Amino acid sequence: MHKIISFVLFNGIWFSAVLGRSDYLWLTIALVLVQVVYSLRIGKVHWTLVARLFAVGLLLEAISISLGVIDFVGGYFPLWLALLWLGFSAMAPVALDWLAKKTWLALLAGAVSGPITYITGVEFGAAAIESTVITVVTYAIVWSLMMGYFVYLMTSKPNERKEVLP
Repeated sequence: MHKIISFVLFNGIWFSAVLGRSDYLWLTIALVLVQVVYSLRIGKVHWTLVARLFAVGLLLEAISISLGVIDFVGGYFPLWLALLWLGFSAMAPVALDWLAKKTWLALLAGAVSGPITYITGVEFGAAAIESTVITVVTYAIVWSLMMGYFVYLMTSKPNERKEVLP
């Protein structure tokens, strides 16, 4: 049940951040706070795991932005985008922990779902791109790397999980 709640919460964050951007920043902040508290308290995720995922996500995103792959509405690196990364970083160890023992599936899931969310965000007006192909390839790589790092953290840092979720 924790996985479903966490995943649904993150989808609320995604829609609030991507569709609402600065207009619904208050809602995005509230949802991210709920996601983080839920993951730390109910999901028993250690804060350092969330912080590490968040830092790497921000770094990978900053590289993509710096390379000119994507241009987000609201500035170079808008607050709603950072909040989206924080929400993902809190959600993943709870809702996606089952992928930790299926490395190839985690990499594939990242390579497929990552670009889909960015192209959807572009369609919703949250960002602009010059080339769909470059964006898809870049974010397939970015999200494969992110999910690879996620698998690494989930499998090599067992002390960062207070308990394994059922």
